[in-house]
Amino acid sequence: MNVITSTKYLQYLQLLQENRLTKIVKLEFLNSDGSVAFALSNKQKRGYNTKHQSSAFIQSGTLNVSLQNGIRRKATITLSNVDNNFSYNVNNIWFGSQIRLMMGTKLFDNTEIYFPQLVGYISNPSSIFNTNSNTITFPLVDKWTYLDGSLNGTLPNAVSIPATTGKENALFQAIVNMLQRSLYTGGYNTTDNPVSISEKVDSVPPIFTNYYKGKTYIVGGSEETIVYKTDIPRNLINQGGSTISKVILDLNDIVVGLVGYDQTGAFRLEPSESYIDDMDKPVLWHFTPENSHLCSIKDTIKMSEVYNDIIVVGETTTGAQVWGRATNRDSQSNTNVGSIGLKTKWVQNNSYIYPEQCISYASYLLKKQSVLRNSISITCSQMYHLNENRVITVKRTDKRDSPIEKHLINSFSLPIGESGAMTINATSINDIPIMSTTSSAEGGSK
Repeated sequence: MNVITSTKYLQYLQLLQENRLTKIVKLEFLNSDGSVAFALSNKQKRGYNTKHQSSAFIQSGTLNVSLQNGIRRKATITLSNVDNNFSYNVNNIWFGSQIRLMMGTKLFDNTEIYFPQLVGYISNPSSIFNTNSNTITFPLVDKWTYLDGSLNGTLPNAVSIPATTGKENALFQAIVNMLQRSLYTGGYNTTDNPVSISEKVDSVPPIFTNYYKGKTYIVGGSEETIVYKTDIPRNLINQGGSTISKVILDLNDIVVGLVGYDQTGAFRLEPSESYIDDMDKPVLWHFTPENSHLCSIKDTIKMSEVYNDIIVVGETTTGAQVWGRATNRDSQSNTNVGSIGLKTKWVQNNSYIYPEQCISYASYLLKKQSVLRNSISITCSQMYHLNENRVITVKRTDKRDSPIEKHLINSFSLPIGESGAMTINATSINDIPIMSTTSSAEGGSK
């Protein structure tokens, strides 16, 4: 079992600081219940299962991670397949094989620490044989591919999710129901008709934010009604031929969340509001020119993609228009309206039926679009504990007074082999604007 204790983690950070990491990589081929069937490493080691006693080992590859709703993690891994034990056929590695990729280092006492990077499925493998080598390449894609139809196909029948009022976490339960559907019958997991672990679309329990706990909207009308933010405000119907991911994204639209699979293979729903509150997130690494990890920084000015005024328009269940608007009028921001003029982006999404939903999404988009002006690309030595949507700092000795700038990781690329630098793409969070917001709930025009 891979347990990262605080002692091991501190040793890893010390070795990283001293630039003394000895890279180790492991591929764990998983059973349907998540247990390990057998494993391969970047050394010539034998597997755990006699069926796969093999001299094959991990030769090369790249992991790519990006913050988005949907597929976040992809990797391409090449194995030295000297004895053909990992050829892609039904007797060896086959459709639906789930694999965990981990990277780490040996510690001072020669014990090992591994950080999970991806749990996913094989997609479109290829084999190469010549007189000098025999390799097989596995493109791995995270578990979202079992939701979006890439590997699991589309829904055979329509899916109807009824509206709820005053039922907190109804939205979360609807997502759980979709993730625990049977792969074979399409039936839902219930007390009367339980779906076994091996049958479920995803057997790992999803992780939902506590941010929305107790949060409500007050809906006007002849009588004011209080509804939970995690209520389902209108009937959601997806016809046959749709996908599980489409159903989940429709549900996620209601709370304006961030959804995807994390490095451990768990489905997560986090609030976009936490994206706005980046200043409070822990810093995963401090880059300075004094340590040997920072190789280069490339600043990118993306003025064509900058907006400082976001209008999000929705529609109530009766067909009335609702809207929310977020504007950057912060005099300290380089992209405020007073500095570059009003650059408006209009977004229509009829999934939003409350003004508060429109404001939440407008604020999220405004933060993203405002800070695009200050984006950086960092080339550095490899490290294995970084994750998307988390914070790093960079000491900019190339600027006056050597400021320490906080940046949010949007994406990164990490070699799977022992050599090669990693690349991190991030946006500044020192420039988060102080927003002014208005909505249709306040009356008046946009």
